[in-house]
Amino acid sequence: MGNSKTQSIRSMTGFGSAEYAALGWHFAIDIRSVNGRFLDFSLRCPDEIRQLEPWLREQIASLMQRGKVEMRINLRRQAAASDVIQLNESVLAQVLALVSDIRTKTTELTAFSPLELLRFPGITVDANQVEQAMLQESIKKLAAEAIENLDSAREAEGARLASFLKERVAAIRKLCRELEQQLPNWSTALEMRLKERLSSIGFGNEQRTGPQAIEPASEPAGPLGRATNKTSTSDDGGPGLPHQSLELQQRIAQELGLFAMKSDVAEELSRLRAHTEAVDQIIDKGGPCGKRLDFMMQELQREANTLGAKSQMLEQSMVSVELKVLIEQMREQIQNLE
Repeated sequence: MGNSKTQSIRSMTGFGSAEYAALGWHFAIDIRSVNGRFLDFSLRCPDEIRQLEPWLREQIASLMQRGKVEMRINLRRQAAASDVIQLNESVLAQVLALVSDIRTKTTELTAFSPLELLRFPGITVDANQVEQAMLQESIKKLAAEAIENLDSAREAEGARLASFLKERVAAIRKLCRELEQQLPNWSTALEMRLKERLSSIGFGNEQRTGPQAIEPASEPAGPLGRATNKTSTSDDGGPGLPHQSLELQQRIAQELGLFAMKSDVAEELSRLRAHTEAVDQIIDKGGPCGKRLDFMMQELQREANTLGAKSQMLEQSMVSVELKVLIEQMREQIQNLE
C-alpha cells in the first residue's frame, strides 16, 4: 500500500476480493470490514494454509488501526491430484553429469540400475510438499491483491463521507449566519415583549388606580395659611409618584439588562464557528480521524444545547433543532470513519 494514500480519510467499512487459477487450483479470497472500536481480524480458510494467518494478520494491521475484518479463503482443486513422488529434474541432471564426467576419467565404473539412481539423496521429492509451498506463495500474492482492493473501497467510501460531512458543516455555518442576522430584530422584539408584560401588571404606569389613587381631604390651613397633604410628598420631601416611577424605570432597565445577558448567544455562535473550522481542518488533514471528529461532535452538540436553552423566540428554537439534526447526522456517519 503506497504512502500516497496515507493522508486520505478512510471508512472502516469496505469489501475486497480476488480470484486466481493455477497449478490445478482455483483460489478465491473475500475480505469484509465494518466499524469497530479496536482492530479485530478473523480468518476462515482450509487447514492447508492456516499457517499463513500470522502473515495475513500483519498485513491487515499495517493497513488498518480500527475495525472488524473478516477474511475468507476458498480453495478448489480443478485437476486430479498429482503423483505423491516426483522426480527432481534438476538434481537428476546434475547426477547424470557427474556420472558422465566420471566415465571419462575411469573405466572401472560399473553399470548401475535406475533403482540405485533413485536412492540418491534429493533425486525424488514429495509432490505434496512442492504443492504446499506453491499454494502458499499463490495465496500471498492473491491476498495482497484482495487487501489492496479493500483499501481502495475504504478510501472511496471515506471520500464520500468526507464530502457528506463538509456539506453538513457548511449548513451549520449558514444557520449561524442567518441567526446572527436576525438577532437584532429579535432583541428589539424581546424588549418590547418584556415592557408589555411589565406594563400589563402595573409596572411603569405613573398614574395609580384603586383606593391608593383617592386623595385624602386636605387638613385645615396651618399657621402660614397653607393646607398640607401628607401623601403629596415622599419621605425625602420630593413628590412621591415621580420618585416611585423612577425606581420602576430603573428596575425595568435592570431586568432588561439581565434578560439580555441570559438570552445573548453571541458566544455560542462564535464557538460553533470555531468548532466547524476545526472539523474542516481535521477532514482536510486526513488520516485516521474518526475519534477526533467524534469529540468535535460532542462540542458542537454542547453549544447547540446551550443555544436552545437560551432561546426566547420560536425561530431561534427551530434553529437549535436544525443544528442538532445536522450534528446527529454527522455523528452517525463519523462512527464509520477510521
